[in-house]
Amino acid sequence: MNKIFAITTRGLEAVSAGELAALPGVMVDQIAYRRIFASCRGSLSPLLSLRTVDDVFLYLAAWQGIDRARQSLSTLRMESARLDLNAALKACEQVRSIHNAPTFSVTANFVGKRNYSTAEIKQACAEGVIELQHWVYSENDAEADLNVRLFIEGETAVVGMRLGARSLSKRPYKRQHLIGSLKPTVAAALLELADLTPGARILDPCCGAGTILIEARAFGVEAWGGDINPEAVTAARFNTAQAEANVHLQHWDARALPLSDNSVDYVISNLPWGRAVTTDVSLQSLYQEIGEEIERVLVSDGKAVLLTNSPEAVQFNRLNRDKQIENSLFGQTPTIMVWSDHTY
Repeated sequence: MNKIFAITTRGLEAVSAGELAALPGVMVDQIAYRRIFASCRGSLSPLLSLRTVDDVFLYLAAWQGIDRARQSLSTLRMESARLDLNAALKACEQVRSIHNAPTFSVTANFVGKRNYSTAEIKQACAEGVIELQHWVYSENDAEADLNVRLFIEGETAVVGMRLGARSLSKRPYKRQHLIGSLKPTVAAALLELADLTPGARILDPCCGAGTILIEARAFGVEAWGGDINPEAVTAARFNTAQAEANVHLQHWDARALPLSDNSVDYVISNLPWGRAVTTDVSLQSLYQEIGEEIERVLVSDGKAVLLTNSPEAVQFNRLNRDKQIENSLFGQTPTIMVWSDHTY
């Protein structure tokens, strides 16, 4: 059995834990800040198909006593020199090819103030790994065969080795980016929260670079979308082509959708925030007009999943808010809201 942990966006821990638990042979052991710890029996390959997590790591160790003092750098170097990385290396080799003399990188995150920097953490750990393994260290993660990750919270450092060659959040199709463009893992989480029915029709009326529409293909649904910004539609067409995703795209105004009443089963969208995207009217007025169109095109028992940093501005006549989840994105704390009609 392999012990693993996944890293996700703050606020989406429960969503990612649910996706992990749905995999065969995976048992979720603990949910923590931005991390889900789990045990995995059998093949590790399905872990690389996860959509809502930023990355998956083989669990290596949890070090205690990593406080804010600079002496902790010596502790990190010493503990890194004790890591048995060979078992993790063999586990990685089960899912991908690795050079006989692997190069490695180190990434680190910490919560709270420290008297040392991320760069110093990486250097201390790299020196310890080199002392034991004699591997070649690369500061460029994109060029390294392996990645050692530290996540420091309080006085505990959780250490892992990335299972895949690259971060799961870096989708190869995402070639065109726009201001406010949604992170693919968050887009996948919006779709998970919708509890989609295969074959259903979903709509993203403010599709931006098309991330939600592309992620929707993994759920076996029919995806429709558009945007008022012609550059966004062009970017969405490019990205969907890269992903070989069959979606329906149009240039439109979400306040006057060219769609029939009761024609879509789900509306899933990252609404314009006002800061990242400028609008010609107040956000309250914009959301009211978009909301009226959402209710018009949504079937009577449909569902809407919306992301915004102004949740108080989202109001519906027919739909009721079932769930609200605050998360971290673009240096802000936007909210995901799930809406449905309780009368059906």
